[in-house]
Parts: sequence; structure tokens; C-alpha cells
Amino acid sequence: MKPRIVFVLDVSGSMGGAKCETLQLGIQRFIEDQAGGSHVGIVLFDDKTWTEHPIVPVTDSATRQRLKDKVPRMARGGTDIRAGILEGLKALRAANIATEGAILFLATDGGHCTGNRDYVGDVLPHVLQAKVIVKCLAIGTSADQNLERLTTSTGGTVFNLNDVSENSREMMARVISAAMEEVNMSTEMAEVVIVSVYNDIVVLDDSRDTQVINIPIDSDIGRNTSLQVNSQDIDLLEISVISPSGRIFDTTSGQFPKDFALKRAKLLIDTCEPGQWRVQLSKQGKAHKTIRAQVVIQSEPKTNAVIELNVCLRAPDVDCPPLIVCRLHKSDEPVVGALLTATVDKPSGTPTELALNRYHTSGYYYNYFTDYCGSGRYNVSVLATSNGRTTKYKNKIVDEFRRQKVADSFQINTHMPGAPPNDIKFNELVQNNTFGSIHYTNNEAIVIDSDVAPSSIHNHMPSNVQLITEDMSVKRGRLSLEYMKVKKAIRDAKLSELDKTTRINQLADFDDFLTSLKNPTQPELDRYQRRLDDMRKTL
Repeated sequence: MKPRIVFVLDVSGSMGGAKCETLQLGIQRFIEDQAGGSHVGIVLFDDKTWTEHPIVPVTDSATRQRLKDKVPRMARGGTDIRAGILEGLKALRAANIATEGAILFLATDGGHCTGNRDYVGDVLPHVLQAKVIVKCLAIGTSADQNLERLTTSTGGTVFNLNDVSENSREMMARVISAAMEEVNMSTEMAEVVIVSVYNDIVVLDDSRDTQVINIPIDSDIGRNTSLQVNSQDIDLLEISVISPSGRIFDTTSGQFPKDFALKRAKLLIDTCEPGQWRVQLSKQGKAHKTIRAQVVIQSEPKTNAVIELNVCLRAPDVDCPPLIVCRLHKSDEPVVGALLTATVDKPSGTPTELALNRYHTSGYYYNYFTDYCGSGRYNVSVLATSNGRTTKYKNKIVDEFRRQKVADSFQINTHMPGAPPNDIKFNELVQNNTFGSIHYTNNEAIVIDSDVAPSSIHNHMPSNVQLITEDMSVKRGRLSLEYMKVKKAIRDAKLSELDKTTRINQLADFDDFLTSLKNPTQPELDRYQRRLDDMRKTL
């Protein structure tokens, strides 16, 4: 069944400026890219609510344009989330389409401030009866704290934007595009698998007016590949893409067309050859300003077996910090020995990296997040790359690959434990089917019926791989934290870029050691720690 989405958008007074404009662009880009037959509608709310455009099938360019024209730029009034959600349900019923599995996409930057404060308690029975999935975009640090309660109950997620300043438009676009991707993947489109290869920000400033990104396209993907560059300054960018065999696509020749209304350039390639692709972004002419651009690369599989990255966030509880858990798999069999790193955007606006260097024999890369900066939402993205000759699938070395997923967020409201629990905790979570009863299809978590035997769902781990002992796992986790701190210290040091790169390269073997499935020894841990201590002394 094609997607059925109603956008429920906050147009209260605080939504003015960059927030509303960037959200508008994100939704307009989404509408422009929708396949024929998708149903889309728009509901707006402040202290009142109304259907700005009824839900209609997207059948032609004229319909797309009418919908795009109704995505708001204005901001006024208060915030009645309850009324917005109920109006969204009303719009779905008025369209005379099946509500089960439809998406209600709520975007808001404030707290519900009209009528009954327990708006979730009011609307949840209606949402559950309609079997609608609620997905939310929480904009800014003041966005309503009850969104998680609403989304969790319906099988949805909360994406979060902390920094909503004028200079963070492309970072906002990154999260909005990830939320839009989640909307697409959440609908009944099981026949379509979209692999997210790259989703990041490129900055061109006075010290760097050209930047080159090397992107590996492995042999399993490359069908219907899209490369999209979003920027407020798209008119000042020259973009070229060079294939492994030397074929060039660029904006100057018109092969990589720009859409100035949507502030993006988009290239579609039916079939990509495997290998290293180069994407080059340059300032056009004599542009002297700093230019930020979001680069998104997605591709479809060429075969039935493709490496997929799935991210699952487990909310904190009294004795356990938040958990970031990933499965990297191909045909539901694990890809082991890869390098996975989570980037967590904190409420303070400061991102931090966390190596997902703990591995469980059930096929999970994971780690606990403890680098808190206070209450609020923490957004997560994960990068998975091949790790030289250590990354294997069914005991065979895999081609170089890259997978990147901007995930949703977890929320911290109170003081959390400062230290992660021992691995007995994670073993218990696995044994209780906290993750083992989740089956991933197209980046969406679907709970398997309870009458399916857990052992038949996740029996992934090769028999020759053994779980690292609890004691050594804890010690290696401490070493990993020290390693991340030293890398950050190098990046922050007053050194030349060449010197920074040289020093980081001197520590390159740490990644192999920290993600190895082999049980480390105490002398090995001591030796690696001494190298970190020596590097610190030189900074």
C-alpha cells in the first residue's frame, strides 16, 4: 500500500524564522519526491487548528505544487497539540482511506498550553483506535516533553533538533530529511529497500573553498542511486561527481540539475558501478562567505542480499543509562568486525562520539551513553564502515562499504547513573528478548508475534565467535573512552591539519583492537594505554 501521511504542523508564534523555513523546505522536498499514488495532507495548528489541504493522492506535478504551496511559512498564536492531532485524525477519516498504518507526522517546538494538560491521555484512545502511527519532530529544547509517551504507544519515534539558529539550517535539514526517510520506510513498502550511504554536513569557508568526499559503493548496491545536496546557498555551489571509471556528472553542464525553489541539486543514476566515487563541492566564482551543505546519498540493492544498518535506542531507566544498539546484517546474518561509531547531539548543542565497540554473540554492536549535559533530548546518528580485513560476513571478508543512519532520540529528565552496568545487564536484556524479539525490515522495527520462538528469529552468530569476558569487556570499554578523548584532544590541539592527521593515523590500529572479537589480555590493554598516555604528553 502506498504511503498515507498527514502533516500536523505547529505554526505558533515561536515557530518563526529559520525553524519554519527549514521545515517548509524539508516537507516540500519530500512532497516533490513522492511516488504517484501516495496520499498526503496538511493540518496546521496554533491555539486553533484547521486542515490547510485535505489528504489527496499525489498523481501529477500540479497536485504536488498545490500541496507544496500549502506548507506554511507563517507563525502566530499559541500551541494546542491536542487539537492538531484530532484534526489530523479527522482529515484521515474525511479522505475515506484506511487509517491503519497511516502516518501522522507532528512537528512542534513548544509545549501544549491549551485546555487539559494531559493531551496525550485525551488523544491516545482515538489514535490507537485508528491504528495510526505517530512520528514527531521536536524542534528546539522547549519542545513538549510528552511526545515520547505519544509515539511509543503507537510504534512511532521522536526526532529532535536542538540547535535551531540561523547558522544551523543544514543540520536541521539533515534531521528533517532523516525523519522524512523514516516516514517513507514506515509505510507498507516492504518491497522497497533504501540503503542510506551518506548523510552529513560539508562546510566550505575561508580556509577551504573545495572539499572532496570519497564514497565507496559496494557491489550489492548501486541501483536507482540518488545524490542530493541541500544548501541555502545552492546558487553559489559547483558540484561534480566522478565515477570509479572517470565518468563525470556536474552542475555546470546541467547533468546535475539545481532546483533553486527547493534549494537543492539532485542527481539520479539508474545503475552505479561499484568502487570509490568522488563527490566534489566548490564555491562558485569568488564567493567569500561560509557555505554549508547537506549531502545525502541513498541507493537500492542490486541483489537480494545487502548490508543493512539498523539502530535501536533503549531509553534510560533507574539503574541503566541509555543504550545505543545496532545490527549490521546481510540477509539477516551478522556482519562482524566492522567499525561502528555513534554521534550524539546533546541538548547543549555539542556533539560527542561514542564507539559502539561492545559486541554480543546474538549479533549486536552496542554501548551505553553516559556523557550527559543535563535534561533534554539527545539525537543519535550512527556510521558503520568496513574495517580493513577484519570485517566479515559468513567468515568471508566483505567489500569496502559505508552505511550511515540518522536515528531518532532518547530523552533524559532526571539524574542518570554515571557508570554503565556490567555485561550481565545486556545479557539479561537479550535473554528477555528486549532486542532478540525485534525483527528489522527496511530500517523499521517490527515486533514479532509472541508465539514465534525467539531462537528462530535471531540465530546469527557464527559458532567460532566467543563472547568477550565481562571483566575484559569493561576494561576495553574504559580504554575506548580514553581513546576517544585523545582523538578529540588531537583535533582540538593547535596543530597543523597535516600534524593532526599524522597523529590520528598513528593510532589507527586502536580501531581494530577495540572492535576485535578476540578476548584481549591485560598486557595488551596496558600497552595500548601507555601509547595513549605518551600521545597526551605531546599535545
